[in-house]
Amino acid sequence: MKNYLKSAFNSVFLFAFFALLFTGYSYIGGENSSSVIIDKHRTCGTVEFNELQMQQYPEFRKNRERIEEYTKNYTHSEGRLLITIPVVVHVVYNTAQQNISDAQILSQIAVLNQDFARMNADTNQTPAVWKPIGANTQIQFCLAQRDPNGNPTTGITRTSTSVTSFNGSSDQRIFFTAQGGHDIWDRDKYLNIYTCNLGGGLLGYAQFPGGNPQTDGTVNLFSAFGTVGVINPPYDKGRTVTHEVGHWFNLFHIWGDEPDCNQDDLVADTPLQGPENVGCPTFPQVDACQPVGPGVMFMNYMDYSNDACMNLFTLGQSVRMNAAISVSRASLLLSNGCVPIGITPISTEIPAEYSLEQNYPNPFNPVTNIRFDVAKSSNVILKIYDAAGNEIAVLVNETLNAGTYNYDFNAANYPSGVYFYVLTAGEFTSTKKMVLIK
Repeated sequence: MKNYLKSAFNSVFLFAFFALLFTGYSYIGGENSSSVIIDKHRTCGTVEFNELQMQQYPEFRKNRERIEEYTKNYTHSEGRLLITIPVVVHVVYNTAQQNISDAQILSQIAVLNQDFARMNADTNQTPAVWKPIGANTQIQFCLAQRDPNGNPTTGITRTSTSVTSFNGSSDQRIFFTAQGGHDIWDRDKYLNIYTCNLGGGLLGYAQFPGGNPQTDGTVNLFSAFGTVGVINPPYDKGRTVTHEVGHWFNLFHIWGDEPDCNQDDLVADTPLQGPENVGCPTFPQVDACQPVGPGVMFMNYMDYSNDACMNLFTLGQSVRMNAAISVSRASLLLSNGCVPIGITPISTEIPAEYSLEQNYPNPFNPVTNIRFDVAKSSNVILKIYDAAGNEIAVLVNETLNAGTYNYDFNAANYPSGVYFYVLTAGEFTSTKKMVLIK
């Protein structure tokens, strides 16, 4: 059993963070420059940001203690259904280059869905010893279809700003329209992801659960976002956002933010590790905490390795993230942000005429099976819709006798993304999300 953190935010912890943060990179640019960082290794400002938030928002520290106590006792339900998180991407730009394209944003959402479902193409790079604990977290993401006022949206906001560079995680202007950023959408209904020219030598940072609702999101450098467009290697595979969203779901850095063996990340199946890993190590990578193979898990999304060398969350990390969803992020389960205007919100009550089971597999590629049981003869309609609310298929529209029915939806000719199936019987309607990942 690994040692657990005595305190996630103590003075030694911060000293180690600053030592790591300001070592090993060069930076071009600043408040009066639109240039981007040239990193020797990954840099994340999450620890600094959350310590400052605790100073400014006293409830945060108490909330963190309660969340950690809950997480320690959380029992994961293996039968839990897929959860889809509504995302709004706030693009805050000072130059045309920083105003990244829709295509770049969509590529990042695709990476999140692949990484969190363990459907990323590079799972074959996970060492054999750790493949059994690579996790499909059952967490997926969609660009919001409804804004906080219930109006249609693309899930993307664009804000031109006079701020040439948001100076690291201590610069909170990004969260406020009046200060050159963009006001956060209700964090109880959306995951707010910001992209901007981020200074301080950082690629990104995020707020842990339990903090100020006005600053509850992730902030990311525009050139380390997605897989197409304005991207700079070695941060060109979308893993910076995967890393920061992991923090947003209550994951710590895998080495526990101490460069020795006294701290860890509160996850039992990630090896105890000394300092962070950088670049692209060769397996097995050993250190003072893991002096023999298989060594440290440098390919974990919560380390500092290059994008191309990251490829897994573990089962333990998945449990920790799902604990966050079941308590501090639980309100997202009631959000209809992913449901397009015109589609009936998801029902939680099943009528006597039939019982409904979630489609399987979900996520899927390219076929998923939708199964439901009819208790007595009734007219049943089963339709498929895309994320824009367009009807794309009718799988059944007839009177069905009592029995069990299975219908396949083959999406071979459709693009990756969120889809819905709508099952109706009389006046009852049930809507479920499906995620296609190719």
